Amino acid sequence: MLVTGLFILNGCGPSEDAKMLKHYQPPPDSDVTTSAKYNFSSFSGTIWKTKVKVALADVKAYSGKWNPSLLVSKHFDQTDPDYTPGGDRKVIAVIPVGTRVRMERLMKDNGVWGGLWVIGSLEDGTNSQKTVFLDEALLADNRFISPGVSSSTNWGANTEMLDEAGRETPSSTGKSK
Repeated sequence: MLVTGLFILNGCGPSEDAKMLKHYQPPPDSDVTTSAKYNFSSFSGTIWKTKVKVALADVKAYSGKWNPSLLVSKHFDQTDPDYTPGGDRKVIAVIPVGTRVRMERLMKDNGVWGGLWVIGSLEDGTNSQKTVFLDEALLADNRFISPGVSSSTNWGANTEMLDEAGRETPSSTGKSK
């Protein structure tokens, strides 16, 4: 009787959707940095300095993968008046104001979500050269990341969060672009 009651309380086991999601492996993401459709290439290589407290955190994506991310305070600091909890995240370090961030690539998710995100790198401190997914709040609105909010096709930084610090040049990195 107890076994029957537990079976009824638990249902007939996981749903078919839950089983499929558990084993779902999204197709590889696409680097669309140079795609004319997204107009990102002129933003790639720009360097910005943080004006506000940000954190390096691991954020769990819908696929179950943990992505190193740069978050604004409202996405990690419970004392921020605009704090918005959500998703699985583990703060690794709070990054000092004035840290330089280089905009590197624009990636397109080819899985269920299908959205875009900017990949950057930290240029200063202990986590120098760490590649991170950038919180959308660090970016200026445009039609690619803020549909319905902006019709702009231009990429830029949210100037409440970041100050322009320059542009990467082939001579500054030893690499050619």
